[in-house]
Amino acid sequence: MDFPILLFDLDQTLFDTDTNAQNALRKLALPFNFAFNDQQVAYWHRLQQIMWADFEQQKLTRETLINTRFERYFAHYGITVDGPTYERAFQQQFFAEHALMPHAQEVLARLKAAHHQLAVISNGTRAKQDRQLADSHLDQYFDQVFLSEDLHVSKPDRQFFTQVQAGWPQATTTDYLVIGDSLSADIQGANNAQLASVWYNLHQLPNTSHATPTYQITTLPELIDLLK
Repeated sequence: MDFPILLFDLDQTLFDTDTNAQNALRKLALPFNFAFNDQQVAYWHRLQQIMWADFEQQKLTRETLINTRFERYFAHYGITVDGPTYERAFQQQFFAEHALMPHAQEVLARLKAAHHQLAVISNGTRAKQDRQLADSHLDQYFDQVFLSEDLHVSKPDRQFFTQVQAGWPQATTTDYLVIGDSLSADIQGANNAQLASVWYNLHQLPNTSHATPTYQITTLPELIDLLK
């Protein structure tokens, strides 16, 4: 498959964000006086999925999501906290974590060596993504980084991808391949922009959405074979 421009999501595609969040939360167990056991961490992940889905659907702003997620989380356990204060403590730990999905660095290195142009497309914050890209040394592989925080529009909105495509004025829609784990953000966004896509379906989940990936992989090295 000939796709010279590869657009990569970051969280749960290249970064193991669930592990990074779990590690950060458990480091805060003592200062927060809260255990963050397996069940409590699992609820954190579920709440993040709900809140980020609401963000994608423009039901809440990024600022509201970030500043209220700890209030909503602890309210589930009958605890009242100051959301922004807890968020600042969390970010200090979370941004320092940079565990990667299996084979992420190897795959990016091989794709870069094969002369693909690689770019980041993410709804994550600039502060988080810049820190984790640098600390993980993944920044060396990317020609451009496109973040919804900078573009003032988020995936899956077609305007997000229109601004991304402006980075390659001579390219056509058939030159791009979107790679991501999120059906609602990455694959639906690719559908909206009429771009080919790869759904990174690590856990082999059924697709019950309206989003239609062009290809599907369960491991990142499969991407190398797909692009041969």
